[in-house]
Amino acid sequence: MSYIGIDLHRRFSQVHVITAPAQHETTHRLPNDELAVRQFFSALEDGCKVAIEATGNWYWLVDVLQDMGCDVALSNPLQTKAIATARIKNDKVDARILAHLLRADLLPTCWIPDPKQRSIRDMLRIRLRLIVFRTQCKNLVRAVLAKYNITLAAQQIWQGSGREELLQTVLPASYPEVIQQALVLIEQLTAQIQYWEERIHEQVTVTPAAQRLLTVPGIGELSALTILYESGPITRFPSAKHYVSYAGLVPQVKASADKCWHGRLFKQANMYLKRTYVEVAQVSVRTRATDARLKCFYHRTMKRKGKAIARIALARKIAGLVYHMLKHNINYTTCMARNKMAEQASVTP
Repeated sequence: MSYIGIDLHRRFSQVHVITAPAQHETTHRLPNDELAVRQFFSALEDGCKVAIEATGNWYWLVDVLQDMGCDVALSNPLQTKAIATARIKNDKVDARILAHLLRADLLPTCWIPDPKQRSIRDMLRIRLRLIVFRTQCKNLVRAVLAKYNITLAAQQIWQGSGREELLQTVLPASYPEVIQQALVLIEQLTAQIQYWEERIHEQVTVTPAAQRLLTVPGIGELSALTILYESGPITRFPSAKHYVSYAGLVPQVKASADKCWHGRLFKQANMYLKRTYVEVAQVSVRTRATDARLKCFYHRTMKRKGKAIARIALARKIAGLVYHMLKHNINYTTCMARNKMAEQASVTP
């Protein structure tokens, strides 16, 4: 049995091999070439276990090694650094640490989706990124109007009469050109977003799990697919708290003695999942069909904490409900009914 740690870079990979039970260790440097990787690993004994740090370019290497029959584990970089800190840090040290953690069964790992799941997930991520870019362009236009205290009569200023009113607004210097170029970018981004939405609808089948998520107020088909493909197998989360933390919807907490301070949300999270849940919370507040209990929770929190915190709190609550729905294969109505029964049982003397 060989335990192998790979420190993956853009052009090369640093490889550390531990051969058990002889405990013989060797270090190698391989170019990031599929043929070179296959030649190196084919020369090793059968039954290789490989640890790779989750970087931005791990897809191809994991696919090659899994195709060769290797047992591949994807290391969580943040947790790996917390477990194994070293004063001297270089490529050889990193690869050796990965190999030793793998051999000791102490390696914190990430979920590895199959190629088809990765392809669908990346399409959903591209759509979300384009929406972010379009929002930035819209905010740029709003910022220009705010600089000169301009309020337009139309609420929808991106098309129709509102767009004409925006283009006819008198602004000094080069700001009219800024607005025109921003509107062109918004049109182009909107067309690309529509293209990817059509591709997703053509290639992705709405599963029973997605159908159950559609029963949640504020969740549409694309939101349901994003949640499913970003979450992965729900069984990898021990509890709803772990899942909500993975989605980045819990604040930082610093507690000492009788004092407790809650800070901003964690940035070390799945930002795609976080953005999706926040958007779902925003939509659910505006939707008339939203469950009265969710709306009451939102307005009650808003009175005490304000809109921004209330929106995050609602997103956190919805994420917790989604966790139980996916874990127990139930719809929203059943989940809320069970939640109500549990609350009643907890207060029954």
